[in-house]
Formats: sequence, C-alpha cells, structure tokens
Amino acid sequence: MDQDAPAGKERRLTRIKLSDQVAEDIRRRIARDGLRPGDRLPHERALMEHYGCSKGTIREALKALEVEGLVRMLSGPNGGPEIQPASIDIVTQQLRQYLHFQRIDFAQVYELRQSLEVSLARNVIGKLTPEHFRRLEENIRICEAANAAQDRALVRRAETEFHDILCEASDNVILVFMCRFLNSMLRDLVSYRSESMREHEIFGEANIESHRQLLAAFRAEDGDAAARIMHDHMCCAESYMRRLDASFRSDLLSRF
Repeated sequence: MDQDAPAGKERRLTRIKLSDQVAEDIRRRIARDGLRPGDRLPHERALMEHYGCSKGTIREALKALEVEGLVRMLSGPNGGPEIQPASIDIVTQQLRQYLHFQRIDFAQVYELRQSLEVSLARNVIGKLTPEHFRRLEENIRICEAANAAQDRALVRRAETEFHDILCEASDNVILVFMCRFLNSMLRDLVSYRSESMREHEIFGEANIESHRQLLAAFRAEDGDAAARIMHDHMCCAESYMRRLDASFRSDLLSRF
C-alpha cells in the first residue's frame, strides 16, 4: 500500500492509452535515430506490425504527433508520415494557452525584456548582414510613415517587427525563441485604453529614435552602446505602456 495514500485506500495507477504510448515511442525513435525534417517514418501497416496494434491506434498516435507539429501526413501512393520542422507558432500557441490561466502584467514581461533584448543586442553585433540592415532601415521608414498617418495599429506592429529582424541574425536559438514569444504577445494581445493620439505619437517617436540609435550602434559594431541603448529603450517602452494604460487581452487562447 502507498504510505502517502489515505488509510484504507490504495493509489490508483493512471492507465496510459496505447496510442499515447505509441506516440511517445515514435518520439524517442525520431530522437534516437537522428531523423531530420523530410525523413519518412514507416507506413501505417509497418507500424501496425511493429507495435502489434490496430490501424485506429496507429492513426490516433500519428494524429497526436501531427497536431504537435512533429510530423505531417502525406497523401497518395507514396504518402505517409514525414518529419517536419518544429513550428515556433505551434509552441507559442501552447505557451499562450498556459498563460491564459495565469496572471500576467507588463512588469513581468518587461523584467524579462530588459534582460533578453539587451542580450540580443549584444549577440547580433557583427552578425547583421547588409540585407538585415536594409530591412531594419525599411522598418524605421514604415514606423515613421505610420506614425505620421496616425495608424496606431501599424506602428505598434512594426515596432515589434524591428526586434524580430534582430532575432533572425542571432545564433542563440533559446534567446531567439524567448524574444520572439514576448514580441508576439505584445503585438497580438495588447490593448490600449488611452485614446490620446498625441500620447501614441510621442510613444512612436521615442521608439523610432531608439531604433535609429540602435541601428547606428549595430553598424559601428559597438556592443556596449547597443546594450545601453536597448536597456534604455525597454525602460522607456514600459513607462509608455503604463501611461497609455495598456493591458493584455483575456483571449490568449485565440490564434490570431
């Protein structure tokens, strides 16, 4: 008897579905065999024979892996399960589902951003290509035009896309994932209760100036300057968020 269970009761063992066991074994097989995107798994009949189970069980297991984004099912005579690259969008949505049931605020988000974005600014020094610089310059022009046109939604979206471009130049995949996740939350889930267009314009002007300064530091490959500017940029952004009475919407379960 389990000593942690109440007197007179035994712990009931959780029964794991056969399809879940098959899916887990396939995950281990992918890792063990070093399978890469584009590689194929055995077809249904071979999997049925290997695991000694029904077609329905195999299909349920493969469907679970497909929902996770680990495989995709190809149709036709030569179809079957194929390994596909992990999608950051799928993982991001799963994190949003988790956060839907938590209490989050901007102090928590910017506590992370102040650290992560500064690390990102240092990380991309010397890694930005001419194409990255072209796109960063174009992003600033988009922000300037949108701010002048008082297109609040476009300004806010473009501001985070500037940071997404920096992510593309980073070689730290964990840092990139965390920065892109926070950017997506700010881009997709923030509501502003303040309707003062002038306040939004000032916020946009401050972000544009920070982005110009960052671009200059990146061109000069000055890591200390880039880190300092990024830190001040994050502190400034958090301050404006509070002034504009920003909040996260409650629909984190939404995919759009």
